[in-house]
Amino acid sequence: MKTVKFVYKSEDAMKKMHDFYDRTLASLNVSYSESYFDTSFGKTHCLMIGDENKPKICSIHGGNGITTLNLKLFLPLLSRYCIIAPDVIGMPGKSEPYRNISSKKDEYGLWIKEVLEHFDVEKISFAVSSYSASMMLSFAKQYPKMVDRSLLLVPSGIAHGPYLPMISKMIVPFVKYFFKPSKDTLDAVIETLGGESDDIWREFFDLMMSSYKMELKAPKEYHREELAGLDAPLFIVASGNDIFFPADRVFSRSKEIFKSHITLVEIDSKHLPSQETMDDICAQTIEFFEKDR
Repeated sequence: MKTVKFVYKSEDAMKKMHDFYDRTLASLNVSYSESYFDTSFGKTHCLMIGDENKPKICSIHGGNGITTLNLKLFLPLLSRYCIIAPDVIGMPGKSEPYRNISSKKDEYGLWIKEVLEHFDVEKISFAVSSYSASMMLSFAKQYPKMVDRSLLLVPSGIAHGPYLPMISKMIVPFVKYFFKPSKDTLDAVIETLGGESDDIWREFFDLMMSSYKMELKAPKEYHREELAGLDAPLFIVASGNDIFFPADRVFSRSKEIFKSHITLVEIDSKHLPSQETMDDICAQTIEFFEKDR
């Protein structure tokens, strides 16, 4: 029988994360509805953000991330779209707090399909970033005709950076902070990731690194034959300064594994783009999603 572990240090730690979720959701000042429903992997909490009469897109937060701050990045998309935004099971948020979805086994694709089926979605565009790009590619591998168009921002699932810098600059500080939080360790992580000037992101990194048992396994990377059925246009945005998924490697391999039309844009950013950069990316995304409609 598969053993799954509670992903927080304690029930109190989970409550603190939920309180952060509620505060940051309220701070977005947007209309929303909430759903909480069963999937094959446990209960999933999902937000429907914005005007539900607008075209719907799906956005999923990155690994060890949280829906409300993911929405903060993609907020400009609400001018044109309503966003379906599920909390990933086993990660910060209000879905099942047990890590029982396997990237290696392509289970994220099935989970996404079940989320979309809950809302009677037959085909949809995605705005995903970091780890959730690999989740979307799992979905695209299994259900390619359900993908309309997609933004893949600083994406996983394609190519990763050198492991040694990731281990020394991110994984070791993450583990160290979990057991003994310190300002210097937090500063070092934020310096590497980005988000230095944003107090909300700083608060989240502190909470995530001190109270939550992070997913440290790398997301799955995909091959051309696995994505042979995907013919949806892809807008791929990456940065040369991203320690996880650097632009040169991502762009080079994108040309190898995708047979569909791809648009490649490089940004001057770390793994976490600034809000100013995100405003520009969102404007380009709307143009990309609407092209030739």
